[in-house]
Amino acid sequence: MLTELLKLSLMLTELLKLSLMLTELLKLSLILTELLKLSLIDTELLKLSLMLTELLKLSLMLTELITLSLIATAVLRLSIMLIAFLTPSLILTVFLKLSLMLTALLKLTLHITESTHI
Repeated sequence: MLTELLKLSLMLTELLKLSLMLTELLKLSLILTELLKLSLIDTELLKLSLMLTELLKLSLMLTELITLSLIATAVLRLSIMLIAFLTPSLILTVFLKLSLMLTALLKLTLHITESTHI
């Protein structure tokens, strides 16, 4: 009977050892679960970092567009200045055409006057 009790006691000791091992495995499993959670958080941070990179690229593109817009505005200002310079030139051209027509009229008048005096 004592042998049987010793055998049972040894079995119980083995079961307790196995139970302790199982407890350690469960602890390791909890640690692994926490590591997986951290890995997921890291993955989300990487996704956010990629989004931020894309936003920065878009910001750079917007900066380039603003620069081009400023250049276009400067070109438009120069165009307006050129129009302001061309307006007197156009008026002068009209005056020159009128002067040429007046000269032609004066020549005709001179010919008519010379013809009537002869």
